[in-house]
Order: sequence, then C-alpha cells, then structure tokens
Amino acid sequence: MSTILNKSSLNFLLQHPWQLALAIVGIALGVAVVISIDLAMESSLTAFDQAGKAFSGTATHRIIASEGGLDEKLYTQLRVGQGIKKLSPVVSGYVQLAKQTNNSFKLIGIDPFIEKSFKPVWQQEQSKNQRAALLARLVVEPNTVLISDKTARSLHLKINDEFTIVSDSGKQDLKIIGFLQANNAISEQVLAKLIITDIATAQEVLGLFGRLSSIEVLMDNYEPETLTKILKLLPGSALFVSVDSQSQSMREMTRAFSINLKALGLLSLLVGMFLIYNTMTFLVMQRRRLIGCLRSIGITRRQIFKLIIGEAFLLAIIGTLIGIALGIALGQSLLYMVSETINAIYFRVDATSLIIRPAQIGKGVFLGIAATLVAVLPPAWEATRFPPATVLIRSGLESSTRQLVSGAKLTGFILIAGGLALALSSAQSVSWGLAGIFIIVFGFALLTPAFTLGLVQMTDKLFGRFLGIAGRLPVRTISSEISRTGIAVAALMIAVSATIGMELMIGSLRQTVTEWVQASLAADLYVTLPGEKIIGGRAIEEHQLKKRLADLPDVQMLSSALHTKLIANDEFTKVSVFELNPQSRKGFIFKDKVNDDLWDRFEQQQTVMVTEPYAYYHAIRIGQEILLQTDKGKQPFEVIAVYADYSGDQGHLSMSRQNYQRYWPDLGYSGIGVYARKHTDLKQLENQLYKLLTGQQSVKSDKDIYKASMEVFEQTFTVTETLRWLSAAVAFVGVLSTLMALQFERTRQLGILRAIGLTRRQLTFLVIGETGLMGLIAGLFAIPVGYVVAYVLIFVVYERSFGWTMAFHFDPMVVYQGLALAFIAAVLAGIFPALKMARIKPAEALRIE
Repeated sequence: MSTILNKSSLNFLLQHPWQLALAIVGIALGVAVVISIDLAMESSLTAFDQAGKAFSGTATHRIIASEGGLDEKLYTQLRVGQGIKKLSPVVSGYVQLAKQTNNSFKLIGIDPFIEKSFKPVWQQEQSKNQRAALLARLVVEPNTVLISDKTARSLHLKINDEFTIVSDSGKQDLKIIGFLQANNAISEQVLAKLIITDIATAQEVLGLFGRLSSIEVLMDNYEPETLTKILKLLPGSALFVSVDSQSQSMREMTRAFSINLKALGLLSLLVGMFLIYNTMTFLVMQRRRLIGCLRSIGITRRQIFKLIIGEAFLLAIIGTLIGIALGIALGQSLLYMVSETINAIYFRVDATSLIIRPAQIGKGVFLGIAATLVAVLPPAWEATRFPPATVLIRSGLESSTRQLVSGAKLTGFILIAGGLALALSSAQSVSWGLAGIFIIVFGFALLTPAFTLGLVQMTDKLFGRFLGIAGRLPVRTISSEISRTGIAVAALMIAVSATIGMELMIGSLRQTVTEWVQASLAADLYVTLPGEKIIGGRAIEEHQLKKRLADLPDVQMLSSALHTKLIANDEFTKVSVFELNPQSRKGFIFKDKVNDDLWDRFEQQQTVMVTEPYAYYHAIRIGQEILLQTDKGKQPFEVIAVYADYSGDQGHLSMSRQNYQRYWPDLGYSGIGVYARKHTDLKQLENQLYKLLTGQQSVKSDKDIYKASMEVFEQTFTVTETLRWLSAAVAFVGVLSTLMALQFERTRQLGILRAIGLTRRQLTFLVIGETGLMGLIAGLFAIPVGYVVAYVLIFVVYERSFGWTMAFHFDPMVVYQGLALAFIAAVLAGIFPALKMARIKPAEALRIE
C-alpha cells in the first residue's frame, strides 16, 4: 500500500510542475538570504581575526597603545632590562599601490630574528632554511618585502621586481624578495592583503620613527612574575590584553549589526514559510477527492499524514540545496557591502572572498527543512482531520476555515499585545526586541484573513450595485476562497509592512542625521589632516600650519579637533579633543538640559562630555565620574553633558584640549575648522588654504563634508535595502504561487463563465482584478502594521542596537510606495495565470474525469 501511495504522490507532484517550482523557489530564497548574511558577516570577521594571526602567530597576549603607538624603548626595557624573551615587536599600517588608490594592503614590520619563535600564518608553509634566508635579506637589504604569490600574479610582478606604494609619509619603492605561501583558503585570503617587511622599513614607510604598533607576547597563565614585570613598565597609554579577548571584544562591537542583518534574513524565511504553507495547502486541497476516496477504501490518517510530510521533506531538501548554492553566490555579493559597513562604523576588515564553514551550511539545512516541516503541519493535519464523507465536500473546508478565522483573530490580538510587551519590557536586549517584532508581525498575519473578509464584504455592500456581475465576482471570489486568499494576502502584507517599517525607520534616521550633520558643521571650511597621529615632528608641523592659517587676512577664527583613543575604565575608548570657539559650540545637540556654566567647566575643570551611545551602553549619567588612565595614574573626569552623535554606535568622550594636554602627549590635530570673515570669497580662501597644505592634507567645505557623511550613511544601509527587496521578492513568488494555484483550482468555475458568454478579455481582466484587489488589501493592512514595526524599530531595537534616539519623521511617500508595491506585485503576479486561464477552452474546463 505504501508503494502505491508513494507512486500516486510522485505522479501528482509531477503533474503540477509550476506549483512545485514556486514552492522550491520560496524555500530556496528564504534559505539563501539567511545563509548569505551568515557567510558574509562571518567571513568579514574571520578575515579580521586571521589578519591578526598573520603576524601574531602563536602569541597569547598583546601590548597595545592608543594613538601614537608604543615607544620602542619599552621593548628594549622588557627584553633586555627585565629578561623577558618571548616578545615580538610589530609595526603595522595601511598603504596603497601608487597606481591603484582603491587597492590597499596592510604593511607589517617584524623583527626577523625574533619572529621565528611565534611562527605566524605566513611562515607555516616555508622550510626552515628558506625562512631564515628570506628573513635575513629583509634586514640586510633595504626596502625589501614579501608578498603573496597570488597577489604578485595579479599585479604581474615577480621576484626582484619593484613596485611603488603610497602612505601618509609619501611614496616609496619596495622590492620583492620572496613570496608568502598559503596552506588553505583562509590564509590565502589573508595573505593576499599583506606586505611583510622588517621593522626599520615599516617605520620609514609609515613615518613611525621610534614607535611600535604593538608588542606580541607568548606567555601562559602560570607566569605571574612575567605579568608583574610587564604591567610595572606599561605607560599610561598602553594596555596588556589577551589576543582572544581582543578578538572577542571586536566581534562584540558588531553584535547588534549582525543581529539586525540576521533578523532580516529570518524575515525572508518567515515569508517563505507562508509560501510553503500555501503551496502545500493547495496540493492537499487539489487531492481532497482523492484523499477522501483513499480514506474510504481503508487508508489510515497516519498514512495520509506521513505521505504529505514526506512530500514536504522532499521539497525541503531540493529547495534547501538550491538555497545553499544561491546563498553562497549571494553571500559573495553581500560580502563587499557588509565589509564596507563594518569599515565605516567599526574597524578595518580586508575580506575579499567568502569563507565557507560546514556549521554555517548545516545551519541553513536545518532552517530550510525545519521551516518547511513546520509550515506543512497545518495542511497535513487538515488532510487527516475530517472523515472521508466531509473531505469530499469543498464547502466543508471554507466553512471550517471561517471558524478558524474567528479563532485566529483572537490569537492575533493576544500575540500583538504580547509582542509589544516583550519588546518594550526586555531591558537592553536587541534579540528580544526583534523577537517582539516577529511576534507582532505574526499576530497581524493571523488578523489578515479577518481583515480581508471584512473589507471585501464592506466593498460588496457599498459598491456591489454599481459594479455589476463581472465587477462583483473578484470581490466575492476572494471571500469565498478565504482559505487560500487569506494566506496570500498575509504573505504579501508581511513583506510590504516590513518594507514600510524599515523605510520609515531609515527615513527617520536619515532626517535625524541630516539635521545633526548640518548643526555640527559650523565652520565654513575644514582642513583635514589624515594619517597616524604620532609624537614628534609631525605634530609640530601641524601646529605651525594652524598658526599660518590663523594669520590669513580672510580668516576670522579657528577651531580644532584631535580624534584619538585613551584608556577609560580599563578599555580603549575614542576621545575627541576640542579647541572650540563660540560658533563651534553651537554644533552640540544636548540630550538633557545643561547649566549655563557648561563651557567654562568644560575648559577649566577636569570634565568630559559623552555621546549618547556611550552613555547608553555604559549607563553613564551626568555627574558621574569616568576614570582615565594617564602616566600619573588613573584620573577622575566628571561627566557634565550628554550630546547627540551618529558617527558610530560605540560612542566616545569629548574633552577640551587644555584638559588633554595636562596628562597626554601632543599628537597634533585631526582637523581644523576655518571660520571666514564676512563677505569673504570662500572659493578664493579655499585656494589660499591649499597653498599651505602638503601631502594628503586637504580642504573641504561644509557641503563636501555633508555629502560625504550622507554617502557613509547610505552605505551603512545598503545591505538593509538589499535584504528588504529580497524579502519582497520572496513575497512576490508567494503571491504568484497562490494565484496560480487558486486559478487552476477554479478551472471548472471559470469554464462555466466562458461557456455562458464571458470573453477571454473579460476573463483576463476578471482574474487580474481579483489579484489587484488582493494586493490593495495587503497594502492597506500593511500601512498600520508598518507603522507599528517602525515604532518598535526606532524606539526599541535601534536604540538598543546603536544607542541612538531619533524622532519619528512621517513621509507620506513611503505609504504610497508601499501601497503601490503591494498592488503592482499582485497585479504582475496575476498576469500569467490570467493569460493561461483565458486560453482554456470551455469544453475542456467543464470535462469531468
């Protein structure tokens, strides 16, 4: 009997290739989006981790410093003075090829005679003699480097060739003396972006004379004496951290960003589940008579249930395998966008290709199969619930469905209330906030059939008399087939509401950022001073530049900023050091009321201001103290204000330059604001400023900085936009599947309409009108749902994710676009089944097999 059932199942599935294809596409797209996000995010972070191991090797700990780096004398004191042998000094920075400004490499300077004890990634494939020879040449021959053989091939370079790189210190010719060999795909990706040289060459190229970027330490947990010696000599600008903890803290920085991306992927999977449910329901309903006959001749409910689950399992495997392949391809496209976002907001990553791990593929397989099986449970249960006589009657399904609609409505209200309560009362948890959104959206999805019924019934009562028979048919068909149409409208509503909610959130943030950037840009022109901030000659030159700028006749006054890192509460924290004037002070948007003596205290007392994200993540309030590490020990700085800042989600501190110079060395400036006198020709003044600048120093107007800032903002949400449209694509497939299924199921009904005189053109417009009305209903219901989603995103999820608060900005165009998206998607999805059904001959449609 099982063999007969399996054959009948296979034959039936093969007779409905379109429905099978759409179901598989729905599964595949949902799985693909989830996997692609996971692969792109994990590949970016793995590339960052492996880049550190490329030069740290087996190091267990690391001595790192804030801007300006470590004095190389510290290494001498530790190794010679204290006798600590397992140390490796490192100098690192980024350079670009002279003729390819968009192709950057990480230049790493090492001590060749010490580095061998650590054996980093780039040494693992070299023999002992080969490694010794190459390392010796790095020291003996000036400006010599090692690069990846893959990189050399791509640049058409070979051993003993020279190439030119550009750094903050200018151009430099480097000579290739050997290649770095990779032993696997991960190390190949890392090595492709590395240039290895000795410390002296790296210091010269990067302008870090007498400075180190870090000191790698090889030490186990049972060396307390070594730890004591190291901590005793550490300056106030340095930290001793474990390599693993540093890597973990960097990953933790991107946690909220990662969660938000994965939530969008799961949204696509949720929409895909509606599609799977709809398709499997259709496949079950088409066989209602067959199932009824099988039940009548002795087939058990259990056998029917297993049959349907087996069909879904087969579709899940096929769809998941296709989804994995699509996910890998899509992940490569998303990798660039994810990496660029991490670069813009968090830290530098050099991911060039996907790193695929079995665990990530396994996760995709599990989600695809689990989502399919969960979605198929209701139709499988439906197929076995009724006795054979009832199964053979179509009206029984719709009658029972209308009873379920009433129960689903009550459940929907309960889920919406529960989701809101969960989102609003879950402290600072981003995951629970997103879970609240999913529950809310699912609750509204359960309300959709009831909303659809109510709206079409109201439409029929109000406009039925004016529409005529042909006009009333689409309205009544949606109502009579609510078991099918309700799910289709719900799937489309979810995708459109997510689109509206995300667009309202992004629009609100865009407007908030626009107002913030415009308020912050108080100066007329800005001189940018890029590059590593180091102690010594460069800082003196920047002070001299500032004096020359102030002496220009058209310059009324200046302001300055230095962006650096200091140790606050035992962790590196970004700090902005300001020299402000009365005009530049207007650029701060305070989140709380401040005292009139704020600026006097900022300049004269040991105080700091903190950005809103920093205050949120560290639970800082005005009046509290933050301990900053100095060479004189930890010094308390009182928080006197919290102000808005949307440049990043980790937050930072701000202090006056006068306060900074009491405890920390002079590192020059990151930028200088130029305020022109009245009636000054800014273009002419800009040309005067350029004549005073050198190297990569540049002048930008407030308009240029505003444009660049908004480009960074748009880049940040490029991934979000892409995933949002992918979710909409999944919903479109779902609507197309439902409409095709619905029209094919109504073949006999449409054949009767053709037989009594309805033309092909009228039938086409009838079907398209029906689908368009479904899209309109989905769009109308998506508007309030989208507003609820936007509210939770703005005031719960994004505040917890990034520490930002923003005002809700209403944009009516978002509503119109969402409504149009739902309507157009439904109409387009209805064109194919409409044309197909219009070509059916009445005799064939009315034939009973």
